[in-house]
Amino acid sequence: MAPIAKFLVVERGTGSTAVTERLFFEAKTILNMKLTQSKLHALWLFLLYFLYIFNISFAPLPYYVRTRVLFGVVGLAVATLMLRPSRISKSVVWIICIFGLLLVPSVLTAAINHNVDLWFTQYTVQQILHLFGAYLLVLLSVRCIQDFNLDKLFKMVIYAVALNNLLAVIMFFVPPLQDFMVSVQNYDELARTKLEEYLDMSFRLYGWGIQTFFMGGLISGYALLLLAYLLRKEFGGPQSLRLILLFLFITLTGMFIARTTLVGAILGGGYLFLPDNWNTELSLTAIRRNFRFLFVVIGAAIAGIATLNYLFPEAWNTDIIGYALELYINLDQGNELATQSTDDLMTMYLWPDNWQTWLIGDGQFNVPGGFYMDTDVGYLRMIYYFGLLGTAVFFLIQLFLVWRIRWLYRDRQVALLLTISLGYVLILNLKAMADVNIFLFLMLWLGVLVGEPDEELSSDSLNC
Repeated sequence: MAPIAKFLVVERGTGSTAVTERLFFEAKTILNMKLTQSKLHALWLFLLYFLYIFNISFAPLPYYVRTRVLFGVVGLAVATLMLRPSRISKSVVWIICIFGLLLVPSVLTAAINHNVDLWFTQYTVQQILHLFGAYLLVLLSVRCIQDFNLDKLFKMVIYAVALNNLLAVIMFFVPPLQDFMVSVQNYDELARTKLEEYLDMSFRLYGWGIQTFFMGGLISGYALLLLAYLLRKEFGGPQSLRLILLFLFITLTGMFIARTTLVGAILGGGYLFLPDNWNTELSLTAIRRNFRFLFVVIGAAIAGIATLNYLFPEAWNTDIIGYALELYINLDQGNELATQSTDDLMTMYLWPDNWQTWLIGDGQFNVPGGFYMDTDVGYLRMIYYFGLLGTAVFFLIQLFLVWRIRWLYRDRQVALLLTISLGYVLILNLKAMADVNIFLFLMLWLGVLVGEPDEELSSDSLNC
């Protein structure tokens, strides 16, 4: 019996006011201690979430030894020790199996094209490790944080992204800190080459781990979708203003990391105004309930542009403002809705010229110094690697993950978030290869551990 429950039982059996007051005082003390412990646990768990999301490779370890992989190894070991095969969730078994399907088109294209490019083989292994890395984090969270739920999980992710974006801003203005960050991390050859070139140009922000370039925009954008989910639940509640300010901060700083963040900002903003009845038309009710969001966002945009125009007009000529706000600058100058990046992207749409490549690919993903066929477009990279067959399997995995999580939660708001997440992935693959599996894995495990309890997962062996 829990300590507080025991106190209540004793209190009912005594008529002494003094005893009653003492028991309630002790119960309150224990409750306060538990809450304090929960907050302390939240701090070190927050660090783990930070390392999981941004997948840092610390020097002098090998490049492929990243934090998410390390968590996966530990999580797999914990799951092996704690679970009997008969007690493993069917959701997890199915997901591992469906990831294994990626090996079929990978082996087929290698055999037909006589190329040994193991990129998607290592991708499959990494995804399974990431799955168990998420298991470790969620298991610890459920054990150590009081009433851990989906809202608290999303806040962990959002605060981690906000912190990394803040660090990126600080490091931009304090170059020695940025130099330190680069010196203690490993990068692949292409990323290091770009970093060495771009750091001297000072036209964008760089965060820890993969919070750079396209992936930095992907992560910031997905944090905005999670914020939109929380704002839909909060509406005019006491936390809404803080969530709106976080939305603004991550949007703005994310744009200076990668303009891909704008996709998440647009989808997140649209998501806020969707009515609850699944009607895709905008409604006056939705606009009224989100008036505070509109007021703060529009007011901040007007104030920011006015400040640059009247107080710091020279800022428009800086490289970093020119990069982040290039789209607005082009529109303001009467040019077309485009950036240098989108112009470069259009040159990468090089379609296969034979049916075999369309069907099974050429079996190549990367080449020395760059990408196969010089294209970074997500869809095309997959088509050139293992054709439409493998590309279909890749997106089948995304669909299955979304469906399985939807089945675990059986909640309309979660279902809407998952649908928008799928749309987010489909849009981003127009730019580069993208998925949001690391976030979906966290949602999956929370649904499994809380919604599918079993005696193994309820073990006290990992209690805090």
